[in-house]
Amino acid sequence: MKRARPGIASADRRRRGPFSSLLDQILHDRTALDGLAFAYAELTGPERHALVGAVLQDAADPTRALAALLAIEEEPPARKRLAELIQRHGRVEQTAFLRGSETEGEARLLHSLPSLDPESLCVIWKEGKIEHIEIESRRSFEIEDSLTSVRVPEVVATVAPLLWQHIRAGGELPEGVERFAGFFSGAYRS
Repeated sequence: MKRARPGIASADRRRRGPFSSLLDQILHDRTALDGLAFAYAELTGPERHALVGAVLQDAADPTRALAALLAIEEEPPARKRLAELIQRHGRVEQTAFLRGSETEGEARLLHSLPSLDPESLCVIWKEGKIEHIEIESRRSFEIEDSLTSVRVPEVVATVAPLLWQHIRAGGELPEGVERFAGFFSGAYRS
């Protein structure tokens, strides 16, 4: 039988408590970030849900904490929820690059979270069909000079139909692609 945990995630408290201090430390202290992630990994589903709620309630900027939780979460519905919360509540910088046309080209959707390495969703297509799609970490990608920085909606308008066609044809998407859902959420419609 599991020991009862303190009710930090469900307590009715002001933001300026000890948990809030821990969340503020996360922005500058990797050990504090690791501690939160290790604690989250030990919780059950409902306890994890409550902890995420506490992070949203207490963190001045929940982005880094939510990203750490997303990195260790294995359940697809919980991963999707965390990715949506990061897009909604976090400070995510989004940039888009494009080369080519609707029939042949390359696009990169780049997002970065404060104090974490950026990552890129790279999509390459030929003859109107996706040939290659992958998620690249900052350590593994470089933006080529031939790629032009463009507005996010322009890249989304080009890539979204290709992705739908790819999915309908039974094509696989890379693990972690849900982290890029914010590009396609409709928040950038002109």
